[in-house]
Amino acid sequence: MKRILVICVTLLFSLSVSATPLKVALVLSGGGARGLAHIAVLETIEKFGIPVDMVLGTSMGSLVGALYCAGYSPGDIRTLIEDTDLVALFTESPIETPQTVAKAFVPSKSNVLFLGFGEGGIGTAPGLIGDQRILELLTSTFSRIPDDISFDDLEIPFRCVGTDAVSGERIVYDEGSIIKAVRSSISLPIIFTPYPQGDGSYAMDGGLVDNLPIQLAKDLGADIVIACDVNALQRLMGNELNSLSAVAMQTILLVAQASVVPQYASADLLIFPDLGNVLDLDFFRYEHILAQGEKACEAREAEFRDLASRILLQRDLNVKDSSRKGAYYSLPDPIIRDVVVVDLSNYYDPMRPKKEDFNKYLQRPLDDQTKLELSHTLSLLRSHYRLSTASYQIGLVEEGEGTLFIMIRSFEESSSSISLGVSGTMGFSNNIPNGYKWFKPEATLNASISHLMDSNFTLEMQVSLGEVNLLDIGAFYPFAITPTNSLDIQLSFRYLGGAFSPLNTLVNGEREAALDQGFDLDLGLRYHFWDYGRADFGGIVKMVYLHSDAWNPHFLSIPSLYTSIVWDTQKTGFASRGIHAEFEGSLGYFHEALFGLRSSVNQMFAVGSKDAIGYDVKLSMMRLAFPLLTSYVDFGGLDGMSGYSVGSLKRDIALAGLIWQHNVGEVIGFPAIVQAAAKFGFFDSYDPYSAIDYAQGSYLSDSPIFDVGVNLLLGLSTPIGEFVVSMGTSMLGNISFTLGVL
Repeated sequence: MKRILVICVTLLFSLSVSATPLKVALVLSGGGARGLAHIAVLETIEKFGIPVDMVLGTSMGSLVGALYCAGYSPGDIRTLIEDTDLVALFTESPIETPQTVAKAFVPSKSNVLFLGFGEGGIGTAPGLIGDQRILELLTSTFSRIPDDISFDDLEIPFRCVGTDAVSGERIVYDEGSIIKAVRSSISLPIIFTPYPQGDGSYAMDGGLVDNLPIQLAKDLGADIVIACDVNALQRLMGNELNSLSAVAMQTILLVAQASVVPQYASADLLIFPDLGNVLDLDFFRYEHILAQGEKACEAREAEFRDLASRILLQRDLNVKDSSRKGAYYSLPDPIIRDVVVVDLSNYYDPMRPKKEDFNKYLQRPLDDQTKLELSHTLSLLRSHYRLSTASYQIGLVEEGEGTLFIMIRSFEESSSSISLGVSGTMGFSNNIPNGYKWFKPEATLNASISHLMDSNFTLEMQVSLGEVNLLDIGAFYPFAITPTNSLDIQLSFRYLGGAFSPLNTLVNGEREAALDQGFDLDLGLRYHFWDYGRADFGGIVKMVYLHSDAWNPHFLSIPSLYTSIVWDTQKTGFASRGIHAEFEGSLGYFHEALFGLRSSVNQMFAVGSKDAIGYDVKLSMMRLAFPLLTSYVDFGGLDGMSGYSVGSLKRDIALAGLIWQHNVGEVIGFPAIVQAAAKFGFFDSYDPYSAIDYAQGSYLSDSPIFDVGVNLLLGLSTPIGEFVVSMGTSMLGNISFTLGVL
């Protein structure tokens, strides 16, 4: 009897074990752009009907895996990849470069390089590439997934791996924000900034500790593991390690693979796409990467078939059409019930976006239109507050309503910095003095060192190369500082050389040798209001030597008083809203009293999410020393009268115009702008290129000329400046074509 009982118990246990279906896990490795090959693995799994009970991913594998588990089909993921400008995701600065407000009508550029340094080290952020666009992609694609979800409750259970930036321990994400989980897992060291976890800790790329978490899948109960390692065939030979980037990439790869290779033996099916010549950021080669993924899966078709047959012994297969519309699209768009701003920065700054900035989104569904408008709002606020990132995620969803969390992050500005800027225009026109074409480039290097000898003094230096070469060394001392403004006393000494008069300007077709020289000594006060207002008051002594024999006397010494006021809430050349206003006045003496007054106002108003309209007004009355270029204003150029070239120098102008601007989308990842303008204005008829002194006269008293013009401009806004192509014409027959970098 006992023997029969033992046999029965054994049979029952065997039946219960055999009745338990095999649990299948899919494990996807990190590997940057190479990780796109994982899409082919998903398609092949569905082709053979292999059921997937969990997906585990690291870095790029976490992104592909998260999309699949959230309910996107392989076809949906392919479409997302094709519709996304992948190159643009990795062309953004990690911070908004500080826009220093310069004196009125004095351009200040730092569009090529901005590098901060101080006691904390070199660099303004702990990463080379910004993640704003990556977060925009994540927030848009996962907007229907609440941030308090268990990853077991997704369409397919999901896990991804990160690395604690301090302890180096593995982090396994199994609940909470899927956006935070994926963004943390892809934090490739040096390339991306470590991502804050909300509890004071930071995470780095999961590939540092477990780039192919096969053993983790086993620990979670997987009986069968299908794994894809896109790095397995990625090796550089000794003769290829001939650059810093190559050595850095090889180092990261070796570290990642050290934890991967020992886990191969635990996998039931391994796929190794041949991507040895594909670099981490080669996203523009996605078609080749997908093709190699398909090729690797085709080579393993027999193993896929055998594995499917093995699974079929215990559970049904489920063949799917990989091009179907995924279950994610059946999820409802949550209604925004409340807004909470969450600051992930590691320092306090009172100047931050407020909940009130997002009131217009309350009670709206987080649908495509709302996401588009929200992205535009976040972009404006990111620029205004100089944030590193500004993103969102939905949370606390109840009965279809949830709280919209606005996630912002910034890095504390360095006390000292160095920056490089370039600008310039070239073009053709029928109103250039003594010619028909021009080329006018300029490069500026700025540096500042704060807290000299443990004081509040800051040393500033500027070197400019262009029509006028400049070496400016100055110092300022702030003696009244609040969180929003400062009042400084400043002293600067400048050496100048190059073209000081209209005869040797780069626009003059018969220009003379630019051998003029001069010195300036400037003492004054400057007042900064937040980061968009500035006022200067002071005195300056100019000493100028003109090389050309056309001027008598050759030497000018001009003491003067000046005032300068700037108010700029636009910050960029193609801002869709805000105002840029400048005023400059000076009073001096050279044989007689001299004065100059000039002002400019440009204001833009957003109309919808892609269009803006605005106006532009410029006024000037200059009665300064006639031999100097600085005694005139430019009536032409990209922001002047349509049809007039750069170098259309005038004493008196009255110019007004209307502007329409349209964002046409993105080109190679950068916003593309179309701008049309209609302008009209008066200017005096004096010829600055005649080298003849003018009578002072009243405003526009010298036979004023009236003209009307229209202009069409195409622009591309990039991190290194605005690239523009412009063509304009006027009623008086003036035509100009301009290429420029602003």
